[in-house]
Amino acid sequence: MPWKPEVLPENPKPPTRSKAKNTLAGTNGRSIRLRANYYPIEVHSWDKTLIHYDVVIEEPHSGEMDIPKRKKLMIFDALKQRYKQFFEEYNLAYDGMKSAVIIGRIPAFSDGRAHEVRVPGDSGRKSRYIVKLKIVNEHNLKTLQVALNKCSQDQCVELPSIIFQMMGIMFRHSPSTRFLCIGQNSFFPLNGELGPSFDIGGGKEVKRGFFGSIRPSGWKDCPLLLNVDVAHAAFYKEQSVLDFIKDTLMLTEADFHDALRRPDRLKLEKLLKGIKIRVTHSHVDRKYRIIGLMEEGAETQEFEEEPGKLTTVKKYFAKAYPRTRLQYPYLNLIRAAPETKTIYLPIECCRISKGQRFTKTLSDNEKSQFIRNTARFPSERLSQCSNIVRMNKFSDDPMMKSLEFTVSDKPVELNGRILPAPDLKMKNTIVQPEKGVWEAWNRQFFQGAHIETWAVFNYDSYAVKMDNIYEFLKALRKMAKERGMIMNDPVKIINGRNPEDDFRAIKRAAENIQMILVNLPSKKGDTYGRIKKIGDREYGVVTQCILTKNLKNPKPATVNNVLLKINGKMGGLNSTLGKEAHALILTNPVMIMGADVNHPPADDRKGTPSLAAVVGSMDRYASSYAVQVRQQFTCKEIINDLQEMTRNLLIAFYRKTGQKPQRLIMYRDGVSESQFYTVLANELRAMRKACESLPGEYRPGITFIVVQKRHHTRLFCDERDGIGRSRNVPPGTIVDRVITHPSEIDFYLCSHQGILGTSKPTHYRVLWDDNDMTMDQLQSMSYALCHTYSRCTRSASIPTPAYYAHLAAYRAKVHGGACEVTEGLKAGTPQDISKAVQMDQSFAIHNKMYFL
Repeated sequence: MPWKPEVLPENPKPPTRSKAKNTLAGTNGRSIRLRANYYPIEVHSWDKTLIHYDVVIEEPHSGEMDIPKRKKLMIFDALKQRYKQFFEEYNLAYDGMKSAVIIGRIPAFSDGRAHEVRVPGDSGRKSRYIVKLKIVNEHNLKTLQVALNKCSQDQCVELPSIIFQMMGIMFRHSPSTRFLCIGQNSFFPLNGELGPSFDIGGGKEVKRGFFGSIRPSGWKDCPLLLNVDVAHAAFYKEQSVLDFIKDTLMLTEADFHDALRRPDRLKLEKLLKGIKIRVTHSHVDRKYRIIGLMEEGAETQEFEEEPGKLTTVKKYFAKAYPRTRLQYPYLNLIRAAPETKTIYLPIECCRISKGQRFTKTLSDNEKSQFIRNTARFPSERLSQCSNIVRMNKFSDDPMMKSLEFTVSDKPVELNGRILPAPDLKMKNTIVQPEKGVWEAWNRQFFQGAHIETWAVFNYDSYAVKMDNIYEFLKALRKMAKERGMIMNDPVKIINGRNPEDDFRAIKRAAENIQMILVNLPSKKGDTYGRIKKIGDREYGVVTQCILTKNLKNPKPATVNNVLLKINGKMGGLNSTLGKEAHALILTNPVMIMGADVNHPPADDRKGTPSLAAVVGSMDRYASSYAVQVRQQFTCKEIINDLQEMTRNLLIAFYRKTGQKPQRLIMYRDGVSESQFYTVLANELRAMRKACESLPGEYRPGITFIVVQKRHHTRLFCDERDGIGRSRNVPPGTIVDRVITHPSEIDFYLCSHQGILGTSKPTHYRVLWDDNDMTMDQLQSMSYALCHTYSRCTRSASIPTPAYYAHLAAYRAKVHGGACEVTEGLKAGTPQDISKAVQMDQSFAIHNKMYFL
């Protein structure tokens, strides 16, 4: 199929919905009545001109500084208070960065003139700032009205995104001034207005907030909608630092009479670094940021009070703050910013400031507490969303009033569809999934793997004896036979000590070793990472890890889950798509691809690279995948080496099948809405160049689909239509009207059965399509590919290739020693990671699904 167009424009645009191409909406499936957490906006007048100001905030004699968003909002509010005579008639919205929006011009604030304001700082003293406003452009809402009207009449045109950005600034202004704003659209009341906080341990608590964003709609009766959702985030508890130490180090007051032991001090310093505190010994409300923890306490720590005169912190406090008597003078002192000054603070005089979000990685226990306390049944979640709309009274907001917008407090109702689940083939039988689940008992895998030479490593010989291992192996081999696998006895069972030595020994004893089953006592420690790195990269041997608690209790469900992974890793096929789904996707040679980029956590972005993984199907069943992995610049979403990675996968496909794929279908995960066009321009071009680099006039049709899970759309059905204890929407529920993009091709698909809380549908956005697929084909294909995930007998929430790319990228972090899979796995240097993460055709295991 030829490329359309043959020469890619510099800034390619996604295809729009078309009646001629059957991409307006899908028709397959039965109807279901739904509600969504979108609230209609009535526009009383479109004749409004929005003025966009550029905002510059400077410190005198220092120029434009890196000032926190919260402080910039305070400065901007001080400007409006100082010049009330100019702002009284105008509602000027500010985004806390570089933009302000208003309806109408303010004559005295249009030409970039400097205006001085003063606001109090953390020290209690007022600081001077210079604010400059300059008009940069203006847009009339009628332009948006015309575009939306055309879309509602199936004449899809590009929407003026700049107007949505300006409306978004106006909507966000009031919540940003009243609540703590996280990101662009999430707002957190700090005084429990939306419900109480709950403790998750470790000196942290979870607060409830809300998300709000104005969205376009293809619905002619209501062209604008407000997407509102419940949001949660972890914060440091507002408490004394002494209580924080009790929460995190499990110490008591008796431990505070001496300096902390070195391990405790280093751990506490890591936990406290960067946290803002307020002091309790001074009548002035002062805030500081912690930069370190001293080895000594107030009793012995000296500093220069005056030039040439040393004194201890304890003596200074006794003189300067006589009412403050230090109870723990030997407990380590806090060192506070700035580093250019010597500021020592007794821990007992410090409290953690309110409203500080925790941005590091939560522990496993904290994550579990977070999820357990935030999960809500669908009916309760929708009720909370509606309560947020009523509580905030968005229609009464001055900005919304100036726009003449009225927000309904009733969620939008719409028609969705439930797609039929694809038939699945196992050996000599057809399986029909029901409610996102299918039965594998008493059935053989479609293609069972042959495992002739394998071994067992036991790294918990204290708890796991040989009898335990033999009992598990008996159950494993018995079920493997039932599933149609050939699995010999292991050639060796080793009580392991050092993975590097153990792999070396087994390779000498059995050169053709295919697989190693590894028993681990727990997820803690670095053994898991070392095993995966050695097995995957150094020896090309598949490894399957199991925890002691599961090995000693070989329940049929546990053994089955282990075999699902082993069969997939060893080249077997657990199940494949049935005839109808196979015909839809795989009639002609096609490579289904998935891509994802794994970024380091927020607290580890000083040089640790991001890791990009791309997978491609290698068989006519789209069930077996080869993988390519590369490192790239930290937090860069565009995949740098996609051209080479795609080329290598195309070559691997040809070697495996003897054919070139006629179509490439890419499911790209992890791309935010603001990055759509940039990713499309760069990555589509890279894929085309990869095809052009191969012999012949090779021009396979490319379909490029972005898969999004990070959004705030939720779907709700009547209790009688819901499934499971939560009564979530059934698997296969799809929406491609009303709440979707009015002109571009997108849809929401809930492909899995929600077990805990409210199901989150996956958002699919078609950025390119040379193959002219209809909406029904795109939707049925995506839903079918959610049923080929090898790890379980359930439909996944995203298509299998996107899931596999995510797993491969995550495994690369383990290879590089940069992923905190366990608490003891240390981060490697960028050089270590560069050498350790790359996975391509030079590794024998690259065409096996080792990452399952």
